[in-house]
Amino acid sequence: MEARATDYRLILQKELTNRCDQNPRYSLRAFARDLKLSPSRLSEILNRKQGLSRGAAQKIAGVLGFDERETQYFCDLVSIKHARSVKEREEAKLRLLKVDFEKERDSRFQLQLDAFKIISDWYHLGILELMKCKDFRHDTKWIARRLGIPLIQIELAVDRLMRVGLLKKEGDQYVAIQEDGWVPGGVPSGSIRKFHRQVLEKAIQAMAVQPVQERLFSTHFLTVDRADLPAAFEAIQDFQRRFCAQFQGEQPRELLYCISMQLFKIVEEGTV
Repeated sequence: MEARATDYRLILQKELTNRCDQNPRYSLRAFARDLKLSPSRLSEILNRKQGLSRGAAQKIAGVLGFDERETQYFCDLVSIKHARSVKEREEAKLRLLKVDFEKERDSRFQLQLDAFKIISDWYHLGILELMKCKDFRHDTKWIARRLGIPLIQIELAVDRLMRVGLLKKEGDQYVAIQEDGWVPGGVPSGSIRKFHRQVLEKAIQAMAVQPVQERLFSTHFLTVDRADLPAAFEAIQDFQRRFCAQFQGEQPRELLYCISMQLFKIVEEGTV
């Protein structure tokens, strides 16, 4: 059932359309028979010339296999239109408003969870960048093999990216619609820490298995003044922006690499 439908007749019309699509021989007469209504009465209901009682709506909901919440929603849509008392119509309206509010709240919460998950697991952003490679294939099995991630996790990640609006599908191809450096607001620091920890773990793996000519690890120790830290952080971020702009470009590339830099205290204060 279309949970956010604003008119019960739209729900009935959609159900009829779905049944006709599944069976070309199905008709309004057959639908009326299944709902235990006369064809003329069903036609007048769909054309807004007649209404339904709440009792009749409950019977129809039962025939259509609606669960308890769907039945309540359907019947409240009927009551708003046809209940005899103002009180009954207002009570139905309040229940519908509550259902719609809860659905919207749950939807926002799910999107928030999706955003947190995208940041906390590196392969979400890895998928978006991999799409810029020349040999990219619009196939989740191929993506899973290239990133070394189980197929089910890639399929879930693709669904998640589409829900938050970072990815869409046109025909049989994926299209990235994110901006570089996408990070949603309000992401818990724990999610960001998990992301960076995963990247560092990938770096350790790369150091062990990748040829020296295909990787670069460089470490320097230096002393700085506390007052210079904001400028130091900005200098690193500026370098990363210029580096990516120089080597990434707009044309598809051959390889997917990760540039990850750290600047942190190697000795805690008071321990020197």
